[in-house]
Order: sequence, then C-alpha cells, then structure tokens
Amino acid sequence: MIRTRSLLSPALKPRQLSRTTAPLIISSRYYNTSQNQNQHQNQDKSKKSDYGFRNGFKEVISDINLKWTAPIGLILSIGVWFYVQDQVKSNPTTPHLKITEPLPPTIILNQPTKDHIIDPATQLEIPVELNPDHITLNESLRLVGSGVRTVSFLNVKVYVAGFYADPRVLRALRVVPGWNDDDLTKEKFLSSANKTHDDDDIIGGEALIRNLLAAPAHFAIRIAPVRPTDFTHLRDGFCRSLLSRIKKASQTGTISEIDLEKATESINTFRGFFPTGVSVPKGKSLTLIRTSSQTLVIEYDGKKLGELDDKIVARELFLAYFADQDPISIKLKESVAEGFSDLYKATATTSS
Repeated sequence: MIRTRSLLSPALKPRQLSRTTAPLIISSRYYNTSQNQNQHQNQDKSKKSDYGFRNGFKEVISDINLKWTAPIGLILSIGVWFYVQDQVKSNPTTPHLKITEPLPPTIILNQPTKDHIIDPATQLEIPVELNPDHITLNESLRLVGSGVRTVSFLNVKVYVAGFYADPRVLRALRVVPGWNDDDLTKEKFLSSANKTHDDDDIIGGEALIRNLLAAPAHFAIRIAPVRPTDFTHLRDGFCRSLLSRIKKASQTGTISEIDLEKATESINTFRGFFPTGVSVPKGKSLTLIRTSSQTLVIEYDGKKLGELDDKIVARELFLAYFADQDPISIKLKESVAEGFSDLYKATATTSS
C-alpha cells in the first residue's frame, strides 16, 4: 500500500516546501510586478493624453480668441447700441427746467466822482476807494459809509471809521438773504433784532450784516485817529468788544464751548499783533480787513501787523460796529445804513 503525504503535512521538510512553492511565489511576484508596470504605463498614457487634450483645448481657445475677438466684439457693440437706442426711445429724457422767475436786478455802481469825502464831525478826509496792500483785489473796495467813534459821557472823539466792501458783492446784494427787497430802507437796517415785526421772516439790523459777511468777498474798516493815540488804546478797545460778544454768543448758544475756547485763544493772538508803547499819530490809518477766505488781516501805514485765521473772531469784530445794542460807532452804523439805502434808490431810479 502506497502512502501519500499532503503538501501541507507537518512531516514535509522545509526544503521540500520551498522547492514546491517557489514557482508559485515567483509567479505571483511576477504577476504583481507586471500588473504594477501596466498600471504605471496606463497612468502615463492617461497623463499624456490629458496633457495633450489640455494643450489642444488651449490652442483651440487661442485660435478662437485670435479669429473671433473682433467679430464678437463688433456684434456685442451693435447689440448694446440698439439696446441703448431702444431705452432712450421708451424713456425720453426729462427736459431741463427753465427759470421763469427773473433774477434780482443788479445794483448799479456809478464811478466815484471824487477821491475822498469830508467827515462832517471831524473834517478828516475819507477815501472813497481803498486798496489794501496785503490782499489781492480785482477792483478797489468801495466806501459805503463812515462815522466817528466817541468814548465816555463827554463824547470824546477817538477816530473816524469807514466801512468798505467789494464792488462784486455790492452789485449782487439782492441775492443775499434779507437784502432782496426792492427798496432797502435805512429804518430796516437800523432796526433791532429785539424789535417786534409784523412778519417774523423779516431780517433786519445786525442780522443783515451777518448775512453779508457770509459772502466770499473782502470787507474792510479803515480807522483814522482824530487825535494822537497808541496801539495799546486801540487794541484794548477791540479786545473788550470781542470778549463781550464772544461771551454773549456762548451764553445764548450761538457758538459751542470748543469755538469759545478757540476764539479766546485767537483773541490773545490778536492782542499780540499790536506793538506796545507805539503811538499812532493823527493822519495815519489802521485797516481791519475781513478777507474773502474769512481771515482777519491788520494793516498799519502799508505794513502788515498780523493775520488771524479765525472766522468767528473776524466776523464778530466787524459785527461789533453794527451791533443791535451798543455798537462801537453809532454814527458809522447810521452812515452805512444810508449808504446801502442810496444804492437801492439809485438802482430803482435807473431801472425806471
């Protein structure tokens, strides 16, 4: 009886097992290696194919861009043009509004017939035109009115002040709020803000000058001493008026606390413009200029004493001469009121 042993029998020797299974193992390894190589080859072919496809696609797009850019752009442009024309026809543009109300008539300014006028209270000569040295002018500033400044109960005459304005703003007075009346009366100009009017919309008194100073134009007040004085005396008078007005404006809420603080500092700067212990003889003049940029320039005898970039201080210094209560010079205020009234009367006469 022949005995057979299984290949898996424990009795089978390792060497015999190795010889028996070696072909199987080698065959398996060869198969796996061959399969891996085939996979790599297929992947390489796939990559090459994909790379070639992408390159071909780019070439096609490039050809389209080169060959069809101009025709496509032309077609789109034509389409957009027809679309716009269709929209214009379906939505016609609203015609421009026409101004049917005529603009206010321009104030007529006649050429001065003389170089100066004589102040009746002091007999000082007041030039009718002013050309400050430190501002740029298209036309000479025009004198609107002048008046003497007096102090104490004895009415001691200190100086004569003249108020000048840019001719451009004088011609366009009727476009300034409150100035668009056919006839600006002296009474309206001198009326107080506390006075009751039948119409609450009426602007009069100090408010008229406030609105006028809002215009981007040059204004000036020329001061000519009646008797010898000094810069300290003039400076103290200006600063007292400024501090009083700034304080009152703060109390009434017209200016903020920040503006009050800035204005106080500006007044201290303004005080430093005036040399101490220097006299101002009769015959010389000091000019306060509120520029079109709303700065304050101080000139004396053709020299610039200083420039202050504070529109509140510049405005309040000029308004102090036209205040509803206790103006610096009531004579100046009355003369300016008459000067503006005469401008309106002259224009009305010319128009008729």
